[in-house]
Amino acid sequence: MYLLDAFRKPLPENSVHEHVNVFLKTPDSIYLGHIASAAVLIFIASSNASVPTWFLILWGILEIIFYPLLMEVWRRTYMRIRPSKRTPYLWIGLMDYLSLVVGASWGVMTFVSLNPDNVAHFAIQMSIAAGATAAAVRSLGVFPRSFALYAVPYLGLLSLRLILLGDEFILLGGLVLVFLSMMLRFGHDTLESVSQYIQISNENLDLAQRYREAAEAARHANREKTRLLAAASHDLRQPLHAIGLHIETLPLKTMDEKSRETLGRIRSSLQTLSKLFNSVLDVSLLDSGKVQVRPSLFDLEDMLNHVLDDYEPLAEIAHVTLMLECPKVGILADGILVRRMVQNLLSNAIRHSGGGFARILVEQAGEDLSISVCDDGPGIPAEHQAVIFEEFTQIKKRRQRIMPNMDTSDQVEKGLGLGLAIVRRLADLQNIALDLDTSPSGTKITLRGFKSAPLSQKRKPSKGASDRIGAVFGYKRILVVDDDEGTRQATASLLQAWGCQLATAESLEALDDIEGPIDLIISDFSFPARYTGLDIIKKARMRYGKDLKALVISGDLSDEVHQRVSREKLLLIHKPVQPVQLRSAMLGLFSSDSDAQVIS
Repeated sequence: MYLLDAFRKPLPENSVHEHVNVFLKTPDSIYLGHIASAAVLIFIASSNASVPTWFLILWGILEIIFYPLLMEVWRRTYMRIRPSKRTPYLWIGLMDYLSLVVGASWGVMTFVSLNPDNVAHFAIQMSIAAGATAAAVRSLGVFPRSFALYAVPYLGLLSLRLILLGDEFILLGGLVLVFLSMMLRFGHDTLESVSQYIQISNENLDLAQRYREAAEAARHANREKTRLLAAASHDLRQPLHAIGLHIETLPLKTMDEKSRETLGRIRSSLQTLSKLFNSVLDVSLLDSGKVQVRPSLFDLEDMLNHVLDDYEPLAEIAHVTLMLECPKVGILADGILVRRMVQNLLSNAIRHSGGGFARILVEQAGEDLSISVCDDGPGIPAEHQAVIFEEFTQIKKRRQRIMPNMDTSDQVEKGLGLGLAIVRRLADLQNIALDLDTSPSGTKITLRGFKSAPLSQKRKPSKGASDRIGAVFGYKRILVVDDDEGTRQATASLLQAWGCQLATAESLEALDDIEGPIDLIISDFSFPARYTGLDIIKKARMRYGKDLKALVISGDLSDEVHQRVSREKLLLIHKPVQPVQLRSAMLGLFSSDSDAQVIS
């Protein structure tokens, strides 16, 4: 049955190429074994006077020279052909003919040279027949018809010769036929194993191909998303940016109560939308691995005081008392990333305190520093504690301590569920541990793993928020460059309200009409002409001094803008910019000796 199957069933078209490739990977040691066995048979046959010399010469040329050389030529020729142009069935057909010739040749040699009178020679000839057939299973097993055409003539002629010898050799001839049947079955099993191996390999290759296609589709979708975001972000952020600045310059004192309430709702909605823009950008940048940690030594207390300054207005609206407990200590870390983590934690604490307190606590143990942000809110339910650091996770307040007749639903910044997710990502980026301690009496989130360092110089004691802002901004002359008139005027009005002196320009050429000195230039990045805010800052520094502090504002989220600004080591803030962000950035620039690189 196996023999009939070998001739009736061709190899399937979807795997025939793989069967040929498996055969072509047969080790060269098969050739060496074939040549060595042929040489031994010639030696044994030469001692048998009934075998003519011309037969031995022709047989040796066929088996030692012609067959190995022909096989190597066929293999190299087939491998040089492009896979799409190969004809595996033709190649297998040629193998069938060659296998028949070789099998018959070895069978004839054994038939004419078998000498039972020489026990040693007889045993060697029988061993070679068994060994050669078994080795052929290894090489020809992937081609069942070729193997059958080799093994049947070889062992069939040997069995016939033994039967013709008569007596006890008849039984031995029958055993050879049994051995032939076993080898055919073994060849069939080998073919099945190879077929299963090829099938599994093809399935794995198909899975790998589908994975590559899916990965490429995901990369394409991500590129399209980034391209669309970059194309639309500037147009979307520009009006939000201008609206936010205009709102801060409205004369609240002249408004009636209803107007102030409406304005407060507008401000709250605008802040929510702005925070969503910036938070989604932060998560995207952190997940892409494009945020780098740049540690430096800075005064931790001074930085935390600036954070309290930024969130003091929000705390006043929420009737939350802000507190800071921090030793005078230097910290070796990325100030921008640490500040962002504390800002997000403090914002969360104010939102959930419910009219109590929000406290920043710094604890030092040797060189180790930890920063905790605490509130006296209702705590986090046990069922939510495992997910609060995931994206878009919001926990509803269970109780509030609010002032009578006070509605904080629209006044206090609503949570978007991204703040703590950003904190977790930033902590992981810096190898900082994040601990949560919560109960019905409050929540404490701690950042552990910072290293303290001695400050390079003594600093003056921190002043109050308004004193520091007035001392830093008073009499500073700021140059605002933006091609959008509404944004330019809104920025100028806000800065004048902070005590700054203002100069404005709408283009690169307009800088020629602005007289110095200038303490800070705030420039948009994108302009209709073929220049950017980087060109404006470069010209301004040539005109007003190379140490001129600079701030870039952009609505373009692309990597190209980020990289170009980073190469110039400039401060970058993404639109829409909230006044607290702008004030924080300016405080940072005026209180440092050099510009810093940041993504806000």
